[in-house]
Amino acid sequence: MQYLAKGKRGIVYLAKLKNKVVAIKIKRKDSAALNTINNEVYWLKRLNKHKIGPRLISYGKNYLIMEYIKGERFIDYFKKNRGKKILNKVIFDIFNQCYKLDKLKVNKYEMHNPIKHIIIKKNNAVLIDFERCRKSRKPKNVTQFCQFLLKLGMPVDRVWLITLLRLYKGHYNKNYFKKVCKLFSV
Repeated sequence: MQYLAKGKRGIVYLAKLKNKVVAIKIKRKDSAALNTINNEVYWLKRLNKHKIGPRLISYGKNYLIMEYIKGERFIDYFKKNRGKKILNKVIFDIFNQCYKLDKLKVNKYEMHNPIKHIIIKKNNAVLIDFERCRKSRKPKNVTQFCQFLLKLGMPVDRVWLITLLRLYKGHYNKNYFKKVCKLFSV
């Protein structure tokens, strides 16, 4: 096993399983958070059915094995491709996953600052790290991702965006969702 990263609640290692590189996430011993691995397993099982997140391979007490997503963080990809058409595709991909989460009534809780939570692999976005996911009557994935894009300096008519987001959040309406996405097109 090879160390990859350490977060607040877990440590991720790389390993080989059947000639494929996988990510193994283990609960940190010094973390007071409860059931984070179990929660991530629960959500990966459900969200993988909707093509969201790395594919869950196996799990046990205080660990999970999932597909390793080799790519670059969205923030680096964004900076490198700012102003290019390919960025539209990736942003739209992220928005679509956020929309699916909203429709499923799932709040990821990190989309307002997903620095470590979106990996771009071959111009496709993969959301990672679902240990904080929760069921919610009013999920905010699309609105939080908009907030993040604004922080990155995306030029958008903020008044119109706020109006559209209010309309969208009323019923998670697909038409308003599409209008929000269109505002962020380069």
